[in-house]
Amino acid sequence: QRSKNLVTMTAFSTLLLSTALLLGTLSTSSLLTTAAPIGTPHSTVIPLTTKTFDSTVTTDSANTLWLLKFYAPWCGHCVALSPILDQAASHLAGKLSIGKIDCTIEKKICKGKFDVRGYPTLKYYRDGEFSDYPLGRDLDSIVSFGEKMSQSAVKVVKDVGRVYEILVGGKNGAVAYVVYDPKEETQDEEESGIDKSGATEEEKEATKLLQSTERTRVFGQVARKYQAQGSFGLLSPSIDKASIAKVLGVGETNKIPDGGFIARIEEDVPTKFLTGDVINTEAFAEFIKETNIAVMTELGGHNFRFASRRGKPLAIGVYNPNEEIKTSKFRKEMKQYAVSGQYKEDYVWGTMDGIKWEKFVSQFGITKAGLPEVVILDAPERTYWQDSSVLSVAEFINAVKDGEIESRLQEKGPKNPLEEFSQLFITYMPWSLFALLTLFVVVFWLALPSTDPIRPVAPSREEEESKKDK
Repeated sequence: QRSKNLVTMTAFSTLLLSTALLLGTLSTSSLLTTAAPIGTPHSTVIPLTTKTFDSTVTTDSANTLWLLKFYAPWCGHCVALSPILDQAASHLAGKLSIGKIDCTIEKKICKGKFDVRGYPTLKYYRDGEFSDYPLGRDLDSIVSFGEKMSQSAVKVVKDVGRVYEILVGGKNGAVAYVVYDPKEETQDEEESGIDKSGATEEEKEATKLLQSTERTRVFGQVARKYQAQGSFGLLSPSIDKASIAKVLGVGETNKIPDGGFIARIEEDVPTKFLTGDVINTEAFAEFIKETNIAVMTELGGHNFRFASRRGKPLAIGVYNPNEEIKTSKFRKEMKQYAVSGQYKEDYVWGTMDGIKWEKFVSQFGITKAGLPEVVILDAPERTYWQDSSVLSVAEFINAVKDGEIESRLQEKGPKNPLEEFSQLFITYMPWSLFALLTLFVVVFWLALPSTDPIRPVAPSREEEESKKDK
């Protein structure tokens, strides 16, 4: 018995020591992370803790723009994103700094400050504000984001014929905002201060024009705040209104307002002007929130949540990119309805690659063989409308409105039990670790073989009598 107790005590002591060491490591890991150097542009991904977060992110004049990754070590998508961010950090040194926060340890930041609910969550910081990162998570998208945000928020357009090329790179289906004001009210003192700045001549010119009138000043302030979500341009006051009207597609039914204007533009889509008696930052910001999505946008992981939370169901045209002729015709039909169809205002219109997102669209009964086709999805209500037999976009929408195509409830996909357990285990650290180790000790103790000496068993009365007879 003494031998068994000795083995059990040794095993138990070893496990307790291991537990103490592990818990000590977990509790002090955030303390061991050294603060990033202040005043030097970062070229690597910076680990951030509760202790170093504010001083590193919000007060360093050499690193004023940040992309922040909130992650958990068990998250596969987080692991896959790490090498991409490492490359981006090196490429964008001096323009965009990248930080990472381990939410299994830094719960005060993740839950208390930002209410992070999924991993990885990406946010960016600039001018004292934290916002959701709006673009893709591939290297090109992140680098493009850093490059864009490190430049002036407003580009000066001197040739209105190149406005789409200058603001959105000629990309069809991209939204931009422009301001035009032929007045010039800039004070000499303001111009003198701009001329003495260390900015480039192009930047100085843009700053002077943005400060020239109340309308352009409002435009510049809001453009800076929403730079990540849109493209902004200032039409030179030297451009005549006739040229502007021709390029922006306005005429008798959609005239350019008298004086100057602020407008939303999209190629092959009617221009929308910001109207109202008072043009201020609040009015322009609200205008952006309401209109900052293309009439028909390409949906993917980077923008699906944004598009599906705009107060309207999604009308999604699912296509096969390998069938170019059929897809081109289908996309044209979709956009035509989104621009001028009877129920165009009732939906957020988009297209989706049915091959790339095959698993996602399959839950709505959509197959590769049936592409292209339309599905309407009310994401918050988990409701959708689908019928592969209706081929025309207009006919499909009419059938939904008439009740001929009935709504169905979207089924919830099965959860990964291993990932769920891992998340719960880390969430309740260190108690979950202590419980697991306690269970292990109990099982280990029960599994130990008995070390008691074998004692002889006294013979029964029948066995003694049998011996006597022999």
